[in-house]
Amino acid sequence: MKKTFLIPLISLFLAVSLSCEKEDLDPDYPFTVVVKTYNDSIAVNNVKVEVFTPVQGNTVEMVGFTNEEGKVSFDYGLEAVLLVRATRGQNPFTYMGCADVRLEPNKNVVKNIYLQPYDPNVPGCVYSP
Repeated sequence: MKKTFLIPLISLFLAVSLSCEKEDLDPDYPFTVVVKTYNDSIAVNNVKVEVFTPVQGNTVEMVGFTNEEGKVSFDYGLEAVLLVRATRGQNPFTYMGCADVRLEPNKNVVKNIYLQPYDPNVPGCVYSP
């Protein structure tokens, strides 16, 4: 009788202990930005991508350039919502697109940004959905 009671008890203990997920105390927050043209969604290479925070006084600043597939990847150490701006051309820009990205722990978040012609007389950025 003790053996029949002991076997289900041990099975229950093993099932509960093995089913628990361990919490990651130091997660990564990777994200990838894909830059495309607005009119035909073609990936664009060699576009400057800047990442920053909308909070004054914060020092988050990351810069990269897209590869041949129109992608650039970043990694941030904290959960955050960051602003991303993609620009082509210099002083003034000829094309620009913006978006925000919400980072998730241990999940590579992919955000598309669509470049549109930039008018220096109309300051600001066109935000992608």
